[in-house]
Amino acid sequence: MADERVANYLFSAYPKNIRLSDGTSATLRSLIPQDRAEIGDFFERVPEDDRVFLKEDLINRYEVEVWLDGIDIDRETVLVALVGNRIVGTAVLQRQRHGWSRHVGEIRIVADPMFRRRGLGHALADAIVDLAQNSGLEKLLAEMVSDRAEPIRVFKRLGFKTEATFNDQIKDRHGNSHDLLVMALYVQSSNIQPMNR
Repeated sequence: MADERVANYLFSAYPKNIRLSDGTSATLRSLIPQDRAEIGDFFERVPEDDRVFLKEDLINRYEVEVWLDGIDIDRETVLVALVGNRIVGTAVLQRQRHGWSRHVGEIRIVADPMFRRRGLGHALADAIVDLAQNSGLEKLLAEMVSDRAEPIRVFKRLGFKTEATFNDQIKDRHGNSHDLLVMALYVQSSNIQPMNR
């Protein structure tokens, strides 16, 4: 069963209407079973060059279905951003229920290419930071390929700091090695920087 604190927060905070920097209205809410087909459409719109660096294998519909079937609601919370009825972004908070890292969560964000550079990534990350704070986490980690400038820029604007770089930690589907950058934010004492408009 999902953590009651997380469930209560999600129920009280969502759906939430936001406005992107270009004036587009969007809605943030939890992923629901009825999103299954649309989430597949969403990942098909994300360029394969981006998908090869996602932690989950989401290259095709089958792999998206496997990921959806494997979501453990006690450890993962998935938020989606919608413009109309179309999913344009996803944000995941992954956390441990027990053990020495139970105070640390991991954030993962994917945005539709048509909605990048409009503040969507920032809004999704901000929503996960709020969720982390309201679920009692103390620290958030974001892992990314070190040569992808846009995600690094978004997380820096949110106040994340580089904690580590692991050389040749990632191997993409083409066999190329990449460095893994780990950024962190202490959420209990953090002041999220407002987005410049």
